[in-house]
Amino acid sequence: MDLVEFLRARLDRDEQMARACSGAAWRAAPSGTVSTDTGDPSDDGPSHVATADNDAYAEHIARHDPSRALAEVAAKRQILDDYEKQAWILGQGHRTPELEAARSVRESVLRLLALPYAHHPAYQEEWRP
Repeated sequence: MDLVEFLRARLDRDEQMARACSGAAWRAAPSGTVSTDTGDPSDDGPSHVATADNDAYAEHIARHDPSRALAEVAAKRQILDDYEKQAWILGQGHRTPELEAARSVRESVLRLLALPYAHHPAYQEEWRP
C-alpha cells in the first residue's frame, strides 16, 4: 500500500463514519450536551449526541460534526486528486525544475495529511514528515 492508497482508505472510513452520523447539524447547549438541531418545528425535537464534562468540550464536539468531517474528506480528496494528476504529468516526461519542486511540496503535504493516522497499523514510519 502506498501513501495515496493509505490516505484514500482512511478518508473512505472517515466518510463512512460521518455519513452514519449525519442528518442534522450538531449544537452544543450550555448544559454541556450536544444534540442534533434540524430547525424543523414539526420534528420530534433534538436527538442527544453526547454529554461533555464542560461547555468547551461540548462546543468542540459540536464543531466537529459530520458535515464538517465530510467537507474535510472532500477537500483532502481534492488534494490527493491533484497529486495524482501532477504525478501523471511528470510520468509522461513533462519535467521541469518548477514541476519537480511542486512535486516535492505535494509529497510533503500528503505526509502531513497522513500524520493524524500515524496510530493506524497500516501507517508506515517512512511517511512521517
